[in-house]
Amino acid sequence: MKKSLLALAVLGAFAGAASAQSSVTVYGIVDAGFNSTDTGAEDGRTTGITSGNQSASRIGFKGTEDLGNGLKANFVLESGFDADDGNKTGGFQFGDRISTVGLSGGFGAVNLGKQTSAIKDAYDQIDPFGDGGTIAPIGAVFFNGDRLGGGRITNSVKYTSNSYSGFKFGAAYGFGETAGSTSTNSNFGVNVGYANGPLNVQFGYHNQDRLDAGIPRDGKDKSTFLGATYNFGVAKLHGAFGQHKVSDIDPAAEGKARSYMVGASAKVGAAGNILASYTMNEVRSVDDTDTKVAAIMYTHDLSKRTNLYAGYSHISNDANAVLRNVVADESGSVMAVGIRHKF
Repeated sequence: MKKSLLALAVLGAFAGAASAQSSVTVYGIVDAGFNSTDTGAEDGRTTGITSGNQSASRIGFKGTEDLGNGLKANFVLESGFDADDGNKTGGFQFGDRISTVGLSGGFGAVNLGKQTSAIKDAYDQIDPFGDGGTIAPIGAVFFNGDRLGGGRITNSVKYTSNSYSGFKFGAAYGFGETAGSTSTNSNFGVNVGYANGPLNVQFGYHNQDRLDAGIPRDGKDKSTFLGATYNFGVAKLHGAFGQHKVSDIDPAAEGKARSYMVGASAKVGAAGNILASYTMNEVRSVDDTDTKVAAIMYTHDLSKRTNLYAGYSHISNDANAVLRNVVADESGSVMAVGIRHKF
């Protein structure tokens, strides 16, 4: 009997060691609330319960296996959904936000699959709203509103370095997988940043070939981002500049856009947070194309995982601007009050 118990104990120890080598975590966000959106059009106001006012609702699975000598295998499968009705606009797709597998270690990390672009990794850190939600995501205005598939690229390989005294860098390439052309629909981007103490500075660049109506563009779409935050203790200041250049066979379709953002974030008491930003986009090649967004949000933590929020943004489009789903030459707004839970 004692030998059997000893054998079971040894077997249990080996099983525990094996299970310690790998782990799988289920995580996500459920965000739902009251939302009222005005596009500036006649009868353009929509009111109801919506998903993702502060952060897009999602569910994900991530895992790590220790391969020894500091080397690890990793995977992430993350899917978005609409918390207000359990569905998703365009249909639910498993892993539509992120679906990657890769290796990490002393060299950094290399991942394959669908993942965030290198430039999004940069501007997510600078935007007070984290490029999330419906109130004031920076990517909906910067680069003339072109976030390249929500800031994610498919069929890609991405390298991310470890931090060296605050310095990090990365690069990503997405294969276009177009027959007869290796460059059409391909994506390439890099980033470099420094985050140490109160200062965070981020630079990102993205270059994309496109295929419009079966005709490759005679050139590339190029986006550049430079931003920084500085934490003064009582508040954090945010600032960013972006530029977007479109090349095309048709000269009339070419253009340049410049974007600017200033913002702030601060703690309010023990449980409150306030976020604010003013963002502008201007198409340099066309007159009367400014889009301006002023936004503010207050969040109140009920726990480490659950918070309430209330936010408002005002959007103004010039005569030849149509960003944020607001019609040209009109003003619109988004107001949201809700609850977010992270697990």
